[in-house]
Amino acid sequence: MNLNRLLKQLGFRPNEAKVYLAALESGLASAQDIAAKANLARTTTYSVLKVLTEKGFIGRSEVRGKDRFMAEPPDKLLNKAQEIQEQIKKSLPEFEAIYNKSEVKPKILFYEGKKAIQNIYDDTLREKPDEILEWNTNAFFGNPDVDQAYVAKRVKLGIKARRLAGTGSRWFEHKKYDPQELSQTRIVPKEIFWPDVEVNIYGRKVAFLNYAENMSVIIESQAIAEAMRQAYELSWLGAKTIEVKNGEQIDIRY
Repeated sequence: MNLNRLLKQLGFRPNEAKVYLAALESGLASAQDIAAKANLARTTTYSVLKVLTEKGFIGRSEVRGKDRFMAEPPDKLLNKAQEIQEQIKKSLPEFEAIYNKSEVKPKILFYEGKKAIQNIYDDTLREKPDEILEWNTNAFFGNPDVDQAYVAKRVKLGIKARRLAGTGSRWFEHKKYDPQELSQTRIVPKEIFWPDVEVNIYGRKVAFLNYAENMSVIIESQAIAEAMRQAYELSWLGAKTIEVKNGEQIDIRY
């Protein structure tokens, strides 16, 4: 194990780590002896010894009128780590308050190029939401830049999907696979629903997939995702009243 790196994680500066390790090895020793072992100037070593003494990692005593130094037992490091852990626990509410404030600002990721669309699908698999809400286009099918095994991978992870698409799209025929794809698909008249951009809502994210221009955007925001989710639910309910089944529009009045 790299002791210098470990000491750095405990807040030791490079020269402090060198002096502490030299003091551990030297036992009761003068600043000059410790400096030689640490390969540092005596004046630098003396300054560092003073700091480490104040921090409680080095003890100082006087022998025949001269200063001698000795490293405190190594378990002092463990006490320091535990002390830091306790301080973090006590300060956690303050850290979380700062974190929550930062969550007000949405995170936006923008992708371009052939992998732009696939990046979104890969992200949904990484996030593993319970369900993806989709406003679909016809562009998914047979697209050479998109993994056509995506749906199978989604199903393997147990991720459900709801789809809205227009008549004339391939989703109309594809909806027969809904049970095995953990999906529900509603087809509505093309005249009122034929988007050029696919939208996926999942977890705390909303993704826009622009196949035509090879670009996509992910907005990560709980508030925005929730607003879009509510909009989707309204469109899902509305689609039920004008759903097209077996080539015929079903008009349900409430």
